[in-house]
Amino acid sequence: MNELKLLPDLRGKPRLSPKAFLGANLLLAPAAELTDICRALAGDNALVRFSPPRGFSVRIEDAEDFYENIAERPSLDAALYPQICGCPGFAFLEGTAADPAFWSSLLDERGYLNTTPEEAASIAGIDAAAAERFIKNLQDYVEPAGLFAADLKESLLIQLRRGRLEGGAAWRLLTEGEAALLSGRAAEWGGSQGFEAGEIEAALALLRSLDPAPGRNFAPVAFSLPDIEFVIEGERITPRLIVENMPRVENGFAEFEAFSDALLREKWLCGEWRAARDTLKKLGMRYRTLLRAAFHIASVQREKVMAPSRPPEPLTYKEAAAALSLHTSTLYRAMQNTSCLISGRSYPMRIFFSRAAAAEKTVSIAALRAQISVMRAQGLTNREIGERLGLPTRTVAWHSAKIGAARGR
Repeated sequence: MNELKLLPDLRGKPRLSPKAFLGANLLLAPAAELTDICRALAGDNALVRFSPPRGFSVRIEDAEDFYENIAERPSLDAALYPQICGCPGFAFLEGTAADPAFWSSLLDERGYLNTTPEEAASIAGIDAAAAERFIKNLQDYVEPAGLFAADLKESLLIQLRRGRLEGGAAWRLLTEGEAALLSGRAAEWGGSQGFEAGEIEAALALLRSLDPAPGRNFAPVAFSLPDIEFVIEGERITPRLIVENMPRVENGFAEFEAFSDALLREKWLCGEWRAARDTLKKLGMRYRTLLRAAFHIASVQREKVMAPSRPPEPLTYKEAAAALSLHTSTLYRAMQNTSCLISGRSYPMRIFFSRAAAAEKTVSIAALRAQISVMRAQGLTNREIGERLGLPTRTVAWHSAKIGAARGR
């Protein structure tokens, strides 16, 4: 009779115990929500109280290649990043002006410029005329039409021009008859200019159909409390926890008339002490895991930490999770809700993750598509790009098509 033997599984798959799972809830929570979650875990505790951090909210500079994790409704920064890379004239910019995130940071929530071309040129350290030319290129290139305008009127004119309606009734009404349009006398103005009543009505209907705030087609600008700061000192990168952005923990000992160690052993306080202790343990698990992840990122993505606008090296969530003894989905969800601080700007931690390109395992897809975008903007064909990069033409054509499809979203 055959004997059935059960052999132990020695592969060491990461498993999450119920106790660890409760702690993981804090790992998966955004920093801005931690205080409320800790209050809920601790309950109406007589020993400790949790208060919001005194930290600040900062804008996320989301300069990732959004093809890696396409959101249903991407942010303005994420959607414009690849478009700005492919915009005519971008390949010739240098320094700050060569960072796509710089140009998207010039837009307000409506998609209008929040500064003048002269001020933008001063910040970027380029000639004012060069800044004005590139902004004009952006107006004629990026989607949706109407972005990078100075005001509503210019945004509508950009949309008309790109719709090849320049010089028509709507164009003239917006330029020559602006005063009449604002005062509600468009029909009267149209009659004086020789337009039929139907033409003015059609022009008004066309203007109403245009988008008055193209920037609102995207997800609103996100704000966050960064958990981690990558401190850069020369060639050295040191991750640190941003303590000032943690929930503040205050004890209630002063409220007891005669507080002592013996008091903590009182039976009626056992539940209070246990809830406070468990909450603090889970909070510690969160920050310990995030700091371990930050050290791993600093070692693998050193160049991107030093210059966040660079594409990431190939690093999958599965590889990082294995190195950190975490489940892949746990690390993925944690990185979606965590941001870090680099040189005073906040970035989502997910920008450090990218799968490798199938044609060249040492290059990330983000890096490959960034190179293709730049060369396409220079007028090179897929075959010529393939020859320069040492890749098959069909590979370049496939990624070019992906870039074009994402741009049309």
